Amino acid sequence: MIVMKFGGTSVGSAEAIRRLVDIVRGRLDRKPVIVVSAVSGVTNRLIAAAQTAQKRGTEPERAVKELARIHQVILDELRLPHTLVQEPLTRLGEVLKGIYYLRELTPRSLDYVVSFGEIMSSRIVAAHLTAEHLTAKAYTGWDVGIVTDDRYGEAEILPETYPRIRKRFLPEAEQTIAVVTGFIARNKAGERTTLGRGGSDYTAAIIGRGVGAEEIQIWTDVSGILSADPRVVSEAFTLRELTFDEASELAYFGAKVLHPKTIEPAVQADIPVRILNSFKPDDPGTVVTRESGARSERVVEGLAVKRGNSLVNFTSTRMLEAGGYMAQLFDIFRRHNISIDVIATSEVSVSVTVDGSCVGRLEQAMPELRKFSRVRIDPNRAIVCVVGEGMQVQPGIAGRIFKTMGDAAINIEMISQGSSELNVTFVVTDEDANRAMQALHAEFLTGQERAAP
Repeated sequence: MIVMKFGGTSVGSAEAIRRLVDIVRGRLDRKPVIVVSAVSGVTNRLIAAAQTAQKRGTEPERAVKELARIHQVILDELRLPHTLVQEPLTRLGEVLKGIYYLRELTPRSLDYVVSFGEIMSSRIVAAHLTAEHLTAKAYTGWDVGIVTDDRYGEAEILPETYPRIRKRFLPEAEQTIAVVTGFIARNKAGERTTLGRGGSDYTAAIIGRGVGAEEIQIWTDVSGILSADPRVVSEAFTLRELTFDEASELAYFGAKVLHPKTIEPAVQADIPVRILNSFKPDDPGTVVTRESGARSERVVEGLAVKRGNSLVNFTSTRMLEAGGYMAQLFDIFRRHNISIDVIATSEVSVSVTVDGSCVGRLEQAMPELRKFSRVRIDPNRAIVCVVGEGMQVQPGIAGRIFKTMGDAAINIEMISQGSSELNVTFVVTDEDANRAMQALHAEFLTGQERAAP
């Protein structure tokens, strides 16, 4: 059995859905389970509709009509009835009216609103598969057994999810092509939750582990994970093989083809994850496994960059031979829900990077932080990550990285390397990020592409 996840662009039109059916038809012998995202752009529209309703910007009916139009265009081209999405649209309208009249939008309500995108796309895909004489049925995340905690907007699955999938869903998946909603689930109280943006990948991995899949396939609009962002580095190429650890680093620091959470259930069950292009279904894409196959002389596998961060520097002589300083610092970050990406320390200073989305919370925490440290914040900083398991055995790579930056006249403001020696991470200005990526790719990767296994 395989799990095949199709993203928003892969279900974003009638033509795309026909292509999806052709891809599935060619893999029937592997007993596919399908996981779908909402139609491209619909999740953003649902969020905007909820926010507009709260502010009483426009009547909710207008947003519902536009969402109906988007889906009805697809239904008409596939010659499917509008009734497939009528019930979800009606319920959506009712929820938006409640938000409109109460002027209240809670995280719980927002999760309920955005859930309708995947519900509608899964119904359309299942109906078209059936129309093409392939036995299919639409399922929600809760239908298959996914249960989460109560963190609306970023829910985590509970341990009972996997036995529930095996008991409740696996027998049905053996008999039909299951089309499952990505991204959405329920908590123990039966309330809808979401797994975070990009969480459809996570759903696919959860189901893959639950059913004991031989492979999890992420079908998107690019041919796998690239060595760098092609918008920045024109010579970027597809990485045919990565380890789970390498893919995790690249995903976390900016390679958005693969959701960072996806890796975890796959690692736990040792299930390969393959990233494929629904517009080029014969391309082998990238396969992510626990251990790589035969490696070439290439020691760096890929580059990633995360822009729009703030570099926060703390300086205090209290750190000298004093216990508990770091604990105090990170307790403040924890209480203010500030996420830290990279950290570096010395005898009297600590430097951390904070995502741009946390800037407001960082400002709120400043009075506490200044009580025991001098604080300097440098905004508009980029985290550059050089990834490759080959760095564990090849000496001198860090030296080459920093020499490359020096030759390009790029100032490095912070350096961090984990004990695994899997990556070297450093901070530059947002302005220098593109040049840094181009110079590093030329030094380590250009001309190093290897064929698919």
